[in-house]
Amino acid sequence: MTKGLDLQWKILIGILGGILIGVWLNQTVGPDVQEGWPWTLGILLKYGGEIFLRLLRMLIVPLVAASVFSAVVNLGQVGELGKVGIHTLLYYFATTALAVLTGLILVNWIHPGHGIDPESLRHLGIEFSVPEAVSIQGVGDRNAVFIILETLIEMIPINPFEALAKADVLQIIFFSVFFGIIAGKLGKKTESVRVLVEALDLIVAKSIEWVMLIAPYCIFLLVTDIFMDLGLPVLQVLAKYAFTVFFGLCIHAFVTLPLLVWLIGGYNPFKLCKAVSTALMTAWSTASSAATLPLTMDCVHRKAGVPSKISDFVLPLGATVNMDGTALYESVAVIFIAELMGIQLDFSMQIVVFITATLAAIGAAAVPGAGLVTMGIVLTAVGLPLDGIGLILAIDRLLDQFRTTVNVWGDTTAAVVVARLDQGSPQRR
Repeated sequence: MTKGLDLQWKILIGILGGILIGVWLNQTVGPDVQEGWPWTLGILLKYGGEIFLRLLRMLIVPLVAASVFSAVVNLGQVGELGKVGIHTLLYYFATTALAVLTGLILVNWIHPGHGIDPESLRHLGIEFSVPEAVSIQGVGDRNAVFIILETLIEMIPINPFEALAKADVLQIIFFSVFFGIIAGKLGKKTESVRVLVEALDLIVAKSIEWVMLIAPYCIFLLVTDIFMDLGLPVLQVLAKYAFTVFFGLCIHAFVTLPLLVWLIGGYNPFKLCKAVSTALMTAWSTASSAATLPLTMDCVHRKAGVPSKISDFVLPLGATVNMDGTALYESVAVIFIAELMGIQLDFSMQIVVFITATLAAIGAAAVPGAGLVTMGIVLTAVGLPLDGIGLILAIDRLLDQFRTTVNVWGDTTAAVVVARLDQGSPQRR
């Protein structure tokens, strides 16, 4: 990779090269490359990308704790913090609901589950059983309430050190906000703590710069490994479903969110996309908004010009609760699974899907494949069997990359919009 290129171009070259070589290896050597003649290549592919992901995840806990604490202290008054928090949560909830609505409209228009032969799935190793009767009466409401209450209560850590050890981001955010408010109230008496945390924030920022030096090469290995496993046949079988999800993600990413950035945030969405392009490509490669968080925060503050006291609060929270892409994907996947099983979900049940997918996405972890876990909540809410998840496992990893990119893009737009609502900046550029 040429030295003169910017980081985002190096990453893009790594992604494209990984796709081409991964598909070639799948077709020529097979997915189990570590068992064939190029076993050293298999080891490199298996562990090269993992090293990069571990380095990024290593920085998540100190980054979130230090940045959120600093942001709360810098915001000063509790009233100002409350205003920022309310604007942030309202924006996140609204965009997630819009994403789910987009998914439901598209899946009812395209009907990706119609016309697919189940045998074409079974020969790929995907088995499912169609239940004789599925009860979908009177379910969903209890699950939706449970999701809200559990998410709110679980935010409060019983042991803050345990939350740090487990990297429970939502609990870390809660404790950092609480700790920051108290520190702000005590004023100069806590100056030494503020200096210590700000120093930690600087160390983490420099660490991110160092880790990103190997990003293009590790991302190349990561993408190569993914496409070597997937190949092309499974993409062809599930193309209609994948297209529906991808089309919905594109509408949300290229229409809904840019309009909000332009009309409410007063910021040119094209320039915002360029400013955060490195973070978006890293999100696509890693399929983890948490692993991408350090880079997202750097791009939004340094390149997009969002004040750190806004971005340091909005982005860590967004990486935990704002999952637009995941919510859209779940709404499409549930209807797709129902159609394959010959089950028609009426309007009332699709309202349940809308509510549950919106709320379940809030509780999704910011790691690869987390959407599959919350998918079970939505399937249960409408009375569908959980083994329906097996229908989409084969292609989930690839779609996970795209929906994670939308998740991160949604976080960056929130930072711009909240900054404009609360401070009148950044201005349209």
